[in-house]
Amino acid sequence: MPQRLRGLGVLIAAGLATGGLTACGLVQGETFEDEAALSGRITSVRIDNDAGSVTVNGTDDGRLTVHREIEYRGDEPDGATHRIEDGELYLGGCGNRCSVRYTVDVPTGVPVRGEVSSGTIHVADVGAVNVTTDSGRIELSRVTGPVQVRTSNGRITGEDIEGPRIAVETSNGDITLTSRSASDVRAKTSNGDVTVTVPEADYRVTVRTSNGDTDIQVPDDPSAAHRLDLSTSSGDISVLRAPEAWR
Repeated sequence: MPQRLRGLGVLIAAGLATGGLTACGLVQGETFEDEAALSGRITSVRIDNDAGSVTVNGTDDGRLTVHREIEYRGDEPDGATHRIEDGELYLGGCGNRCSVRYTVDVPTGVPVRGEVSSGTIHVADVGAVNVTTDSGRIELSRVTGPVQVRTSNGRITGEDIEGPRIAVETSNGDITLTSRSASDVRAKTSNGDVTVTVPEADYRVTVRTSNGDTDIQVPDDPSAAHRLDLSTSSGDISVLRAPEAWR
């Protein structure tokens, strides 16, 4: 049975990007937390959450759980907001005037896809990632598959990415990426700095900034197999060499 904690939550404007309810015009509401073990084989994760952050952690220790923090006004939401269908773990919303914040432990290396209307997305130790959020930052750690992420308002960070392709875009925020393997990288922001660290390899390098400086520490090879395509309307662009310890 799920374990539950109750309390009275006071929501502030900053809570919008982390699962608050101010987008619904709420000032305060009831809150509770619960946690349940996941049963069955999990081969992928799909996110379809209206409001609230989502954290997906890959783990090898056999602990497969879903932890929820729910904030609501009016009637208490009833029942589960997640399910497993044909091996896919579905993470949904909790209805009108309600926000659910997930922290999920799943098998290492599973792909993650989907979207959050308003909230942060954080994934670690997973496979391919294809996610979007309308308002909130996106954080990636130790991703082993292709990456395609987008946010309308928030920074994007990626550490120890080993996928063959990385494509990230934000309308307002910095982009910071560290690639452990030679990859095609496309990074675009309208307002913010772009910093990409790449390992030793040959790259075709294209950088564009309307208002900012550039620091490109790798040579541009027009015949290279991998491409770095980096752009910002207002901000600096840096392409850095990986540390010696990676080589």
